[in-house]
Amino acid sequence: MNERSKSTLFLMEQIIVITVFAICAAACVKIFVVSFLMTVDSVDIRNALHAAESAAETYKSTAGDTGMALRILSNEFGYYCDNTVSIYYDRNWRPADSGNAFFVLHLVKQNAGAPVVLSDVTVSRKESGGWLTELISLPVAVRRSER
Repeated sequence: MNERSKSTLFLMEQIIVITVFAICAAACVKIFVVSFLMTVDSVDIRNALHAAESAAETYKSTAGDTGMALRILSNEFGYYCDNTVSIYYDRNWRPADSGNAFFVLHLVKQNAGAPVVLSDVTVSRKESGGWLTELISLPVAVRRSER
């Protein structure tokens, strides 16, 4: 009987060790998944910031001419409508058409007739269902030159 109680005790100890190990492994997997998602988010935000800064500087260099800024930024995959420039990007931040886009950059001219033209550059991520999640937004001011 003494031999049987020792084997039962050993089996219980092994079950407890395996349970603790499984709990620790589950916690580690969750930490790795959260870390991966944070990395993907930070890469998207970094690339969005780069695209927004590039659009803002191009817009400023064209003295607020949205049509010229669109031609410089994206010849093939950009759209212009009512003082708004829209440029679409795929998952790898390459220019794409609107149907295959995962990110969208909007440059919106606010007050076209004023001496200082205020605009907003916004980069958003398309989510499921067509919703946009804003990643970055930059205000841009351009002083119109007198000609």
